[in-house]
Order: sequence, then C-alpha cells, then structure tokens
Amino acid sequence: MYARMVQRAFVLPRSNQWVRATHRLFAVLASGCLLLSACGCGPATGTVSGNVTIDGQPLDKGVISFAAAEGTAQPATADIANGHYQATMQVGKKYVQISAPISVGKRKADAPGVPPDDIMQERLPPKFNAESKLEFEVKPGANAKDWETQSDRGQRR
Repeated sequence: MYARMVQRAFVLPRSNQWVRATHRLFAVLASGCLLLSACGCGPATGTVSGNVTIDGQPLDKGVISFAAAEGTAQPATADIANGHYQATMQVGKKYVQISAPISVGKRKADAPGVPPDDIMQERLPPKFNAESKLEFEVKPGANAKDWETQSDRGQRR
C-alpha cells in the first residue's frame, strides 16, 4: 500500500511535451558525458621551447627534431628562427638533433627554364645531428631548454 502511494506521488503526467523535454535532456547529458570522457583521452603532451646558439650567437635559421627514445610517439620538428624554437609533443625521453644548413652556392638546373638549386652545407658537426647523443625528458605542460652548439669553425678556435 505504501509503495503504491509513493509511486503515485512521483508519477508525472506523460504529455508529449514532457516526453520530448526528457529526451532532449537525456541527449544533452549523454553528449556532455561523451565530451568529458573524450577530453581526457590520449597521451599527455608537453611544449618545449628555448633558444639555440651557435658559437655563442643566436642561430639565425635551422631545425630541431625530437624523436622518441622509448615507445612509438610521433617525432616532433620545429623551425629555429632568430635563435628561438617551440614544439609540442608527447611526453617522455627524446633524442634531439639540431641542424643548421646554409647555402654555399648554386647548382645549374638539368632542364631549361628551371631555376638553379641551392647547394646546402651543414654548419654544425655531426655530434649535433647525424651522430647526436643529445637527450631531453619532456614533461607535461611547459618545458624550457636552451641548446649551445659550435660550428666546425667555432670548435677549431
């Protein structure tokens, strides 16, 4: 008897308007739950920024690359302009390579009407790129890291 009284007390009229409003509310709540659960998915990321110098001066133009030392995280590459870089990537230990190519001349094009190609030469020794042993641990959020490099010419001083 008591249960029947409670059921009657909480039964609302089943009008079409009430049913539509209930369906809309359910759809909004379900969408919100899906959005909230999706926001937390995926690997954590960090942003690394800093300065790169060559022989004590800001590197005018170059490229810095971060490759995963462990796991399968995508590599990240950023341009270096006026000595500054910024890259966003998955957190973890990274191998770092820094390249500073410079044009040392022009190569005649093979076909008529095609502009000549630049002849590029690396300003940094292989220990900063092809044979790099540089490493950096990327943590979630903002990370700052400056890199000091020397050109082949700068190392002979």
